[in-house]
Amino acid sequence: MNEPFRATTTLRCTPEHAFHTFTTKVDLWWPRSHRRFDRSSFSFEARAGGRLIERGPDGATMTFGEVLSCDPPNEIRLAWHPGKVSLPTEVTITFRQDGELTVVQVVHSEGDSALGNRWDEKVALFSGGWAAIFAALEECVRPSEHDRANKQGST
Repeated sequence: MNEPFRATTTLRCTPEHAFHTFTTKVDLWWPRSHRRFDRSSFSFEARAGGRLIERGPDGATMTFGEVLSCDPPNEIRLAWHPGKVSLPTEVTITFRQDGELTVVQVVHSEGDSALGNRWDEKVALFSGGWAAIFAALEECVRPSEHDRANKQGST
């Protein structure tokens, strides 16, 4: 088994808000560059047995992941298979409070895919993919200028 790929980002919000945004607002922030269909929508069934699904305008669907376990707002674990592997890889996403911030960590491992010597090639793809996903999530939870002005005005 190869070493898992790990990536983290820090968000200016609570773990509850980060988890809620990650799961219930996925269609608002999931990068357009990481969708299979034009004008698609994303939904996340954040429960064991649920799925992360993309739906095209014609009703076609693509399942990006199946939820293996879900512990809101701490962790969600997925069988991940949007790529061209025969068996899914595994993704664990954790949301951990650090003062007024939330550290979001992704651990992406081989899971049942048994990629062997192809793992490094996939990790290069995962690295770029998770960087784009984190950037979009960060933008979605970033307070707007209006929110910052209201917070400053109330102090």
